[in-house]
Amino acid sequence: KIKAPTLDLLDDEEPGEGLDLSAPPPEPKELYTIGTRFSDSPKSSCTLMFAGTTVRVIGAHGPDHGKADVYLDSKLVKTIDTYAPIPGERRPALSGVDGASAASANVIFETTGLDPDRHHTLRLVIRRDRDPQSAGRMQRIEGFEVAELYDYPGRLREAGTAEMKRITSGEKAYLKPDQWKPVAYKAKAPLKGVTLGNGPFRTCLDLNIKYLNRWFEAKHKWTSKRKMGWETHLPASSEGRMLGGAAHTLRWGEREDMRTIVDTIVDVIKGWQRDDGYCLPYPDKTMAGGGGAWNDERRNYGRVNLTRGMVAAGMVGSIDAYDTMRKFYDWLYASPYCAKLLSGPYGCGSAHNCNNGHEGSLLMHFSPVGKPDDLVAVERYFVHDFFIEESRKGYPLSLSYYPYHTPHSYTLLAYKAWLDHYRATGAKKYIEAAKGAWQIVHDHYLHTGGSLAICEAGPGTYPPGSYWLQPKRHTGETCGSVFWADINHRLLQFFPEEEKYANEIEQSILNVLLGVQDAEGNIRYHSHTVDKKAPPHFMNTCCEVMGSPFIGRLPSFIYSVAEDGVYVNLFAASSVQWEDITLSQETKFPYESGFRFRVSGVSSRGGTSWKLRVRIPAWVGEDVQFSVNGKTAAKGKPGTYVTIDRSWKDGDAVSFDLPMKFRTERYTGLDQDPERERHALLYGPVLMALVGATDLDIPIAELPGRLKPIPGKP
Repeated sequence: KIKAPTLDLLDDEEPGEGLDLSAPPPEPKELYTIGTRFSDSPKSSCTLMFAGTTVRVIGAHGPDHGKADVYLDSKLVKTIDTYAPIPGERRPALSGVDGASAASANVIFETTGLDPDRHHTLRLVIRRDRDPQSAGRMQRIEGFEVAELYDYPGRLREAGTAEMKRITSGEKAYLKPDQWKPVAYKAKAPLKGVTLGNGPFRTCLDLNIKYLNRWFEAKHKWTSKRKMGWETHLPASSEGRMLGGAAHTLRWGEREDMRTIVDTIVDVIKGWQRDDGYCLPYPDKTMAGGGGAWNDERRNYGRVNLTRGMVAAGMVGSIDAYDTMRKFYDWLYASPYCAKLLSGPYGCGSAHNCNNGHEGSLLMHFSPVGKPDDLVAVERYFVHDFFIEESRKGYPLSLSYYPYHTPHSYTLLAYKAWLDHYRATGAKKYIEAAKGAWQIVHDHYLHTGGSLAICEAGPGTYPPGSYWLQPKRHTGETCGSVFWADINHRLLQFFPEEEKYANEIEQSILNVLLGVQDAEGNIRYHSHTVDKKAPPHFMNTCCEVMGSPFIGRLPSFIYSVAEDGVYVNLFAASSVQWEDITLSQETKFPYESGFRFRVSGVSSRGGTSWKLRVRIPAWVGEDVQFSVNGKTAAKGKPGTYVTIDRSWKDGDAVSFDLPMKFRTERYTGLDQDPERERHALLYGPVLMALVGATDLDIPIAELPGRLKPIPGKP
């Protein structure tokens, strides 16, 4: 009886020699029998990993049988119905199946023409609905006919173990500095010069300022005795969180309270620094791990979050912050710890939350005090090529069964780092892997609305397309949405007219980051998509550590600037300064769908011709017309950027409307409700919430047409 959420049926044989995870499989078909597996419980599922071009599922039909959804590589391909008034006839030449089972065995699903150079995953999930004449929802499976059962998790572990040995022994190959060919962003996020008007973004930033000031009060600030677990065990992350949140806020305008936080904490970190350069608030032996998970996490999580905060402080004028971290990283590279930063007692010998450590040296490399040593260090001690290759090929199981520590939303930090490696070295493997990873997350691990469908748990807990919703499953981690937005932001700067990247940023901000705050600015760990909102926290959780600095960076996501003009990526009441020109965005989005941009400062600039590129979101669903000073100037399609190239004058006004409509998306994950279908309701990009009821007895096709706004309560 299949009572667990999933059943992985894997080959009992040991993995073969070598590390080639994509060797072409043999094509002769073999029948793998498993003994009868059966269940009549909705949501029960059975999973098979295999290689080859064809798969057949051998099962049964019967009067108590029902329907099942069949997913191939986590995409729904067919709904089968195994109901029959009497059991089906025995399938000819079905060797290995005998007795009572053979009497009812049939091919209940088959497909062919699959990619022979890839492994595949098949999943059957019992549906709640059934033929009206059926006495049950039973599914019986006797076996599978495939070319080869494929132990992908085992082979991934084998590859990870081998590469870890090369890293810890110092034998890891890396690209030498004389081979680097840096790649510049085509359009950059502004480092300053963005001002927020009244609206959701401004409210979010103000709440974050309130949160930071409360943390800096005497009861909880750095001088107090730490009593809370996250503060006690990971103190460097607390300083990094406050520095990052306050410093990024200062990028958009000077504030005495935020400047006080930055200056005070930078002075504290300087005071921690030893003569040799070490400056973390715990013994340097923690850089080698050991002493439990908290100590193990300090070398990567604590170190890099402090680095994030100190680099942010440097961006707003703190030379001491840059100098302090330069001395620290010089110490680190000369210490005996570098080769051990990734390794530890977890997974294939990996450190707790090991991918956290990747970003620290990259931040230093791109800072004004960067050195070639920074990039060399992460190339030698954090890049794992086997994972790059699996992501480049777009294998979603590489995330679900990531072998270092545990599969986690923090694994996305490797994807984010690859984009920085590409920018620094120009090596194509990084951009190819990052694009493959983007597709993996987008197609298999992203809830409707933009939150991540994976969190920290054992391998295989979050298989591709599982989309667990219940709060006990811990999906929708705030950290994951921060990382996903950052990945898309980097891709958008490389490919500024790829609207899909801006779309993902918009979803992460509107549906997650704006919703994780409470009225005091406290930050929720999860964004639940069923039941009630998660409780907010004020205890230095990882989601506060990632969320507060991200909120401080909110204005940087709205626009991009290039040599020939400005890109509008997101819609929020705001203005941006480009050279001497100011572009102002007037809108009440998402409460209203009309927009007006105004141009000023043109008269002080030598030339007046430049390009305004405005995103037309894919969710609009129809062409959008733009007017300049009341006259039609351009028209564009959803999912693109429209370009208005003209000689601009002071006072020029651009107007357009992005019609927002209701649409629904059917839920296809493993958290099916036994009584009702689940659907998401969206209004433009906004994920809506049903309040005051647990379900609606309405045909889903009728729902959008029956919803009407209440005046004054949009």
